[in-house]
Amino acid sequence: MSTGGRICDCQWRTLSEIATFTYGYTAKAQDAGNTRFIRITDITEDGCLCPVDGKFIDLTDESKKYLLKKGDLLLARTGATYGKTLYVPNDEPAVYASFLIKIDLDNSLVLNRYYWHFSKSSIYWTQAEKYVSKGGQQQFNSGAVGRVVIPIPPLPVQQRIVSVLDNFDAICTDLKIGLPAEIEARQRQYEFYRDALLTFAATGEMIADRQS
Repeated sequence: MSTGGRICDCQWRTLSEIATFTYGYTAKAQDAGNTRFIRITDITEDGCLCPVDGKFIDLTDESKKYLLKKGDLLLARTGATYGKTLYVPNDEPAVYASFLIKIDLDNSLVLNRYYWHFSKSSIYWTQAEKYVSKGGQQQFNSGAVGRVVIPIPPLPVQQRIVSVLDNFDAICTDLKIGLPAEIEARQRQYEFYRDALLTFAATGEMIADRQS
Protein backbone atom coordinates (compact mmCIF):
# COMPACT_ATOMS: atom_id res chain seq x y z
CA MET A 1 0.00 0.00 0.00
CA SER A 2 1.30 3.43 -0.90
CA THR A 3 0.49 6.86 0.50
CA GLY A 4 1.60 8.54 -2.72
CA GLY A 5 3.87 10.82 -0.70
CA ARG A 6 0.95 12.10 1.38
CA ILE A 7 2.08 13.93 4.51
CA CYS A 8 0.27 13.07 7.72
CA ASP A 9 -0.54 15.64 10.38
CA CYS A 10 2.12 15.83 13.08
CA GLN A 11 2.28 17.94 16.22
CA TRP A 12 5.41 18.80 18.19
CA ARG A 13 4.63 19.12 21.90
CA THR A 14 6.66 19.35 25.09
CA LEU A 15 6.19 16.53 27.57
CA SER A 16 4.98 19.02 30.18
CA GLU A 17 1.98 19.67 27.90
CA ILE A 18 0.98 16.04 27.48
CA ALA A 19 2.16 14.21 30.60
CA THR A 20 2.24 14.25 34.40
CA PHE A 21 5.20 13.08 36.45
CA THR A 22 5.28 11.23 39.79
CA TYR A 23 8.43 10.56 41.80
CA GLY A 24 8.90 7.08 43.24
CA TYR A 25 8.69 5.51 46.68
CA THR A 26 11.47 5.69 49.27
CA ALA A 27 12.18 2.36 50.97
CA LYS A 28 15.01 -0.01 51.75
CA ALA A 29 15.31 -2.75 49.15
CA GLN A 30 15.20 -6.31 50.44
CA ASP A 31 16.30 -9.67 49.09
CA ALA A 32 12.79 -11.02 49.66
CA GLY A 33 9.28 -9.60 49.85
CA ASN A 34 5.89 -9.77 48.16
CA THR A 35 6.49 -6.94 45.67
CA ARG A 36 9.29 -6.20 43.19
CA PHE A 37 11.08 -2.94 43.97
CA ILE A 38 12.25 -1.46 40.67
CA ARG A 39 15.34 0.76 40.88
CA ILE A 40 17.37 2.65 38.28
CA THR A 41 19.85 -0.23 38.18
CA ASP A 42 17.05 -2.55 37.04
CA ILE A 43 16.72 -0.76 33.69
CA THR A 44 18.94 -2.26 30.99
CA GLU A 45 20.73 -0.24 28.31
CA ASP A 46 17.92 -0.96 25.83
CA GLY A 47 15.16 0.13 28.22
CA CYS A 48 14.03 -3.29 29.43
CA LEU A 49 13.58 -4.68 32.94
CA CYS A 50 16.57 -6.71 34.10
CA PRO A 51 15.29 -10.24 34.77
CA VAL A 52 17.89 -11.11 37.43
CA ASP A 53 19.07 -9.75 40.79
CA GLY A 54 15.74 -8.13 41.55
CA LYS A 55 15.02 -6.56 44.93
CA PHE A 56 11.75 -6.51 46.84
CA ILE A 57 9.66 -4.80 49.51
CA ASP A 58 6.57 -5.80 51.48
CA LEU A 59 3.55 -3.91 50.22
CA THR A 60 1.94 -1.38 52.58
CA ASP A 61 -0.98 1.01 52.29
CA GLU A 62 1.49 3.79 51.46
CA SER A 63 3.50 1.88 48.86
CA LYS A 64 0.30 0.73 47.11
CA LYS A 65 0.12 4.25 45.66
CA TYR A 66 3.22 3.40 43.60
CA LEU A 67 2.07 0.07 42.17
CA LEU A 68 2.72 -0.35 38.46
CA LYS A 69 0.85 -2.02 35.64
CA LYS A 70 1.93 -3.37 32.28
CA GLY A 71 2.80 -0.57 29.85
CA ASP A 72 3.66 2.04 32.47
CA LEU A 73 6.72 4.22 31.77
CA LEU A 74 9.53 4.83 34.25
CA LEU A 75 12.35 7.34 33.78
CA ALA A 76 15.75 7.21 35.49
CA ARG A 77 16.30 10.75 36.77
CA THR A 78 19.78 10.78 38.24
CA GLY A 79 23.39 9.69 37.83
CA ALA A 80 25.03 8.02 34.88
CA THR A 81 21.81 6.21 33.97
CA TYR A 82 19.70 9.38 33.70
CA GLY A 83 17.22 9.49 30.84
CA LYS A 84 16.80 5.74 30.38
CA THR A 85 13.14 4.80 30.11
CA LEU A 86 11.53 1.48 31.04
CA TYR A 87 8.34 0.11 29.52
CA VAL A 88 6.91 -2.10 32.30
CA PRO A 89 6.64 -5.55 30.69
CA ASN A 90 3.95 -7.24 32.80
CA ASP A 91 1.42 -6.94 35.63
CA GLU A 92 3.48 -8.66 38.29
CA PRO A 93 3.26 -6.63 41.55
CA ALA A 94 5.96 -3.94 41.42
CA VAL A 95 6.65 -0.55 43.03
CA TYR A 96 9.12 2.00 41.67
CA ALA A 97 11.89 3.59 43.72
CA SER A 98 12.50 7.27 44.44
CA PHE A 99 15.21 7.81 41.81
CA LEU A 100 12.63 6.98 39.14
CA ILE A 101 9.84 9.13 37.70
CA LYS A 102 6.59 7.63 36.41
CA ILE A 103 5.47 9.32 33.20
CA ASP A 104 1.70 9.35 32.68
CA LEU A 105 0.98 10.39 29.11
CA ASP A 106 -2.25 11.64 27.64
CA ASN A 107 -2.97 8.45 25.70
CA SER A 108 -5.52 10.22 23.54
CA LEU A 109 -2.44 11.85 21.96
CA VAL A 110 0.52 9.53 22.56
CA LEU A 111 0.85 5.77 22.93
CA ASN A 112 3.14 4.60 25.72
CA ARG A 113 4.92 2.15 23.44
CA TYR A 114 5.50 4.88 20.85
CA TYR A 115 7.02 7.08 23.54
CA TRP A 116 9.27 4.22 24.70
CA HIS A 117 10.75 3.84 21.22
CA PHE A 118 11.11 7.64 21.02
CA SER A 119 13.02 7.61 24.34
CA LYS A 120 15.75 5.53 22.71
CA SER A 121 16.13 7.78 19.66
CA SER A 122 18.76 10.38 18.84
CA ILE A 123 16.05 13.08 18.88
CA TYR A 124 15.33 12.32 22.52
CA TRP A 125 18.93 11.95 23.66
CA THR A 126 20.07 15.18 22.01
CA GLN A 127 17.49 16.98 24.14
CA ALA A 128 18.18 14.98 27.30
CA GLU A 129 21.88 15.82 27.12
CA LYS A 130 20.97 19.49 26.69
CA TYR A 131 18.56 19.71 29.64
CA VAL A 132 20.19 17.46 32.26
CA SER A 133 21.86 19.41 35.07
CA LYS A 134 25.63 19.05 34.77
CA GLY A 135 26.71 20.17 38.26
CA GLY A 136 27.72 17.33 40.62
CA GLN A 137 25.41 14.32 40.25
CA GLN A 138 23.52 14.63 36.96
CA GLN A 139 19.81 15.31 37.51
CA PHE A 140 17.09 14.86 34.92
CA ASN A 141 14.12 15.92 37.02
CA SER A 142 10.53 16.53 35.99
CA GLY A 143 11.29 20.16 35.08
CA ALA A 144 14.03 19.05 32.70
CA VAL A 145 12.21 16.13 31.09
CA GLY A 146 9.12 18.32 30.75
CA ARG A 147 11.04 20.48 28.26
CA VAL A 148 11.68 17.57 25.88
CA VAL A 149 9.75 17.98 22.62
CA ILE A 150 8.21 14.91 20.98
CA PRO A 151 6.80 14.50 17.44
CA ILE A 152 3.19 13.33 17.68
CA PRO A 153 1.65 11.93 14.49
CA PRO A 154 -1.95 10.60 14.57
CA LEU A 155 -2.53 7.49 16.69
CA PRO A 156 -2.92 5.10 13.69
CA VAL A 157 0.49 6.26 12.43
CA GLN A 158 1.99 5.77 15.89
CA GLN A 159 0.56 2.24 15.98
CA ARG A 160 2.15 1.41 12.63
CA ILE A 161 5.50 2.85 13.69
CA VAL A 162 5.34 0.79 16.89
CA SER A 163 4.55 -2.34 14.88
CA VAL A 164 7.59 -1.83 12.63
CA LEU A 165 9.96 -1.11 15.52
CA ASP A 166 8.60 -3.89 17.72
CA ASN A 167 9.25 -6.34 14.89
CA PHE A 168 12.87 -5.20 14.64
CA ASP A 169 13.18 -5.35 18.42
CA ALA A 170 11.84 -8.92 18.48
CA ILE A 171 14.28 -9.99 15.76
CA CYS A 172 17.21 -8.49 17.69
CA THR A 173 16.08 -10.34 20.83
CA ASP A 174 15.72 -13.67 18.99
CA LEU A 175 19.18 -13.27 17.48
CA LYS A 176 20.98 -12.78 20.78
CA ILE A 177 22.14 -16.37 20.70
CA GLY A 178 23.13 -16.07 17.05
CA LEU A 179 26.09 -14.68 15.13
CA PRO A 180 27.50 -11.41 16.54
CA ALA A 181 27.74 -9.86 13.07
CA GLU A 182 24.08 -10.60 12.33
CA ILE A 183 23.01 -9.23 15.73
CA GLU A 184 24.98 -6.04 15.14
CA ALA A 185 23.55 -5.60 11.64
CA ARG A 186 19.97 -6.04 12.84
CA GLN A 187 20.57 -3.65 15.75
CA ARG A 188 21.90 -1.00 13.36
CA GLN A 189 18.88 -1.57 11.13
CA TYR A 190 16.52 -1.10 14.09
CA GLU A 191 18.32 2.11 15.13
CA PHE A 192 18.21 3.47 11.58
CA TYR A 193 14.48 2.93 11.13
CA ARG A 194 13.72 4.11 14.67
CA ASP A 195 15.44 7.45 14.10
CA ALA A 196 14.08 7.77 10.55
CA LEU A 197 10.50 7.08 11.62
CA LEU A 198 10.67 9.45 14.56
CA THR A 199 12.73 12.22 13.00
CA PHE A 200 10.39 12.30 10.04
CA ALA A 201 7.22 11.44 11.94
CA ALA A 202 5.26 13.75 9.67
CA THR A 203 5.94 11.26 6.85
CA GLY A 204 5.81 8.22 9.12
CA GLU A 205 3.03 6.58 7.15
CA MET A 206 5.09 6.57 3.98
CA ILE A 207 8.19 5.12 5.69
CA ALA A 208 6.21 2.47 7.56
CA ASP A 209 4.50 1.37 4.35
CA ARG A 210 7.86 0.43 2.86
CA GLN A 211 8.26 -2.12 5.69
CA SER A 212 4.84 -3.73 5.17
